[in-house]
Amino acid sequence: MKSSIRTVLLILSLILIISELIYGIPFLGGSIILGFGWQPLLINAFLYFVMVIILIVDNQNSIKPMLFIPLIGIVGSFIAFIPLVGMVVHWALFFLMLFFIFIVLSAPLYVPNKNAKVIYTEDRRNKN
Repeated sequence: MKSSIRTVLLILSLILIISELIYGIPFLGGSIILGFGWQPLLINAFLYFVMVIILIVDNQNSIKPMLFIPLIGIVGSFIAFIPLVGMVVHWALFFLMLFFIFIVLSAPLYVPNKNAKVIYTEDRRNKN
């Protein structure tokens, strides 16, 4: 994973963790979501979609299996339209995003090296 992609994923994850935490508070989150006409859920679904696109496009990505967490986030944002179910969904997504942040922080970074040599056969190794 490249450093810039890691930074973008961490920023998006922090934004989503804060929003899931706020939306999971029983009356506060419900009043915010209903007050804005369920628009925060669509914003969350869009941010999860951006994370999915980043994880699919990144060539140096070693955490491709973690793609399921943003996919669950997209589905969860649409399931959260149901008021009481939404609160539980936001709690679950909060803990999944915590797990996702720990995985992103522990993922190895890709550092290009212009001076690296690639030796394919024994013949080339013996010449050097």
